[in-house]
Amino acid sequence: MAGWPENPRLISTSIPRVDGLAKASGRAKYPSDERPKGMLYGVMLYSPHAHAKIKAIDVEPAKKMPGVKAVKVLMNAGATLRYHGEDIAAVAAETEEQARDAVRAIKIEYEVLPHCVTEEQALAEGAPEIVTGGGIANNRRAARGQTKGDPEAAIAKADAVIEGIYSVPVINHVCLEPHGLCASVGDGKAVAWASTQSVMATANELASAVNLAFSEVTVLTEVMGGGFGSKFGAELWGKTAAQLSKETGRPVAIFLDRAQEQLAGGNRPSATGKIKMAGMKDGSITAVVGECYGTGGITSGFDVIIPYIYSGVPNTSNTNTSVFVNAANQRAWRAPRHPQSCALTESALDDLADKLGVNPFDIRMKNLPGGNLQEVYAEEMKIGAKLIGWDRWKPRSQAAAVRGPIVTGMGMALHTWGGGGSPGNQVTCVINPDGSVEVRSATQDIGTGARTVLAIIAAEILGLEVADISSRIGNSTYPRGQGSGGSTTTPSMAPPAFDAVSKARDELFKRVAGAFDAQPGDLSLAKGQLLVKGEAKASWKDACRKLGTMPVSVTPEGRDGNAMRELTSTGVGGCQFAEVQVDRETGVVKVKKLVAVQDSGLILDMLTWKSQVYGGVIMGINGALFEERVMDPVSGRCLNADMELYKLAGATDIPEIIIEPYHTEAMRKRGVIGIGEPPTISTMAAIGNAVANAVGVRVPHFPMSPMNVLSALMAKA
Repeated sequence: MAGWPENPRLISTSIPRVDGLAKASGRAKYPSDERPKGMLYGVMLYSPHAHAKIKAIDVEPAKKMPGVKAVKVLMNAGATLRYHGEDIAAVAAETEEQARDAVRAIKIEYEVLPHCVTEEQALAEGAPEIVTGGGIANNRRAARGQTKGDPEAAIAKADAVIEGIYSVPVINHVCLEPHGLCASVGDGKAVAWASTQSVMATANELASAVNLAFSEVTVLTEVMGGGFGSKFGAELWGKTAAQLSKETGRPVAIFLDRAQEQLAGGNRPSATGKIKMAGMKDGSITAVVGECYGTGGITSGFDVIIPYIYSGVPNTSNTNTSVFVNAANQRAWRAPRHPQSCALTESALDDLADKLGVNPFDIRMKNLPGGNLQEVYAEEMKIGAKLIGWDRWKPRSQAAAVRGPIVTGMGMALHTWGGGGSPGNQVTCVINPDGSVEVRSATQDIGTGARTVLAIIAAEILGLEVADISSRIGNSTYPRGQGSGGSTTTPSMAPPAFDAVSKARDELFKRVAGAFDAQPGDLSLAKGQLLVKGEAKASWKDACRKLGTMPVSVTPEGRDGNAMRELTSTGVGGCQFAEVQVDRETGVVKVKKLVAVQDSGLILDMLTWKSQVYGGVIMGINGALFEERVMDPVSGRCLNADMELYKLAGATDIPEIIIEPYHTEAMRKRGVIGIGEPPTISTMAAIGNAVANAVGVRVPHFPMSPMNVLSALMAKA
């Protein structure tokens, strides 16, 4: 199979999204916008307590409420509720208001149990054990450790050693469109309009929930409003909607309200690390020791990578301890564990550089990991330093010595990600006799531009324009498609799209060559024309008319892992630089400028590539300055389960952002690599380092909120 075109006409150019106008104008219909005829509104009743046992539950009052068509109990008497927001029952009614009234009418008697909703509570001596078994004791799973070399000996010989405790809090996914779906079940079939990152996984779950075969379920996700790793299945809410639809014979929609979206829709685990780092006067890092813990909730699975990308450090040790708390479980959050690993490592690295009197740029250049990415990092750092104006950087002591309340500082950080593709996915390409072209697959576009990318590939191979191609995705009945996660969608779907369109083109040539007194090998396509031995003989539409009444339809078998590597690859590096302004009287941090330099392999669409990098950086800014789930240790409730007190960046909080692709010919030849996650990883660390540079002291706890900044300044004073 041939590789990507050597001199592409469309690939790597900036092409607007094919669904951009529909989204910008409001014409795009999201799953939560669907209102099929006769639809009932479903509402979930969820736990008001962090930890409680249901002593008795009575749903009869709800059944008697106006408009109520069905009530489903999810947690019976005797069940234990493990967090504020855990589901207990569901109601389907004619209107949302009626459903909410009915939920409030359900009578429940609780036995409130002791809880632990913060790491401090869970780790305290004498804390109630909220999870046991499976190697868990005292609300923690035994630390897992990995040691290389002799860290203690290296620390004893080092010219400088720093030791600090650094932390990032639990943050929520905050999907603009909440979790949920609208299901219509009847006559042995089911249709669901779902806000999901995997139409196929969701169809499988719904089929099981209502006792149907997978082939009898259709899940539709034309567009969706955010997922970030938290929407990979039907969920309890979606399965309940389908079951209520089956019971009532009417469509039922259940989408979480904003409070429950914050409580149970997904979170990124916290991370706290006691990091000891040692180095020599020449800037070489000789040892790193990390003792880290964090929580992802009631079924926590926590780990971080220390010392992150700096794999060449000869002496390292790291332990990871999962802490269990009464809160909803973690879900994959755009580059799982990498932002936390980066923040802990890069904060300690900047502190070591400061103690050694070494420029943070130089210490990173000195300790770059070996392998394919070493040259990438070195070149990216030079590009980023020039764009941010790193020659203006000053040591912490000088930056913080400026008189007056306003100080400025600069920081940087590095990151990595895999981003490879998965084998086995398929695309169908149909060339119709009227010249229209369709590509179909059961993948979905969660905002990364999947629909546009498939159209670009087809247009490139067929010598057409992107507007000539219909990308049909977001339908579970189409050929097997990739779930959208791990930055795998584009590298997973690009090869089968390439194969399907290439084979459809070749089939077209076989079927029409005789009409032009030519052999299939004599034919080619360019600029909407069919060429015979390089000479234009017919327009694309005229050539397609030679098909008669039978279209070309090709669905190749999905590639295996080896064949995937002909068009895709894995492993990218990136660096980011930040310039901040800090008011030492109020503690307010303002990011003035941020530079992101990102390695990506082959970029299929520069416009959607930049969109992904911008989006990732903005999410990183949110984590750096604002986001933090706040739990009340007394009541066990989440105190900011909304979008008023759970802070996110507004338009005036977004700085000048400069995006630069690392795009040498060598990288381009590696093929397609996913880009959805890498740009969000190092933003937080770069901003944290810039704040430390500005105020002259490490602010060890994210976010860089006024409270945390002022606390660090007071501790220094």
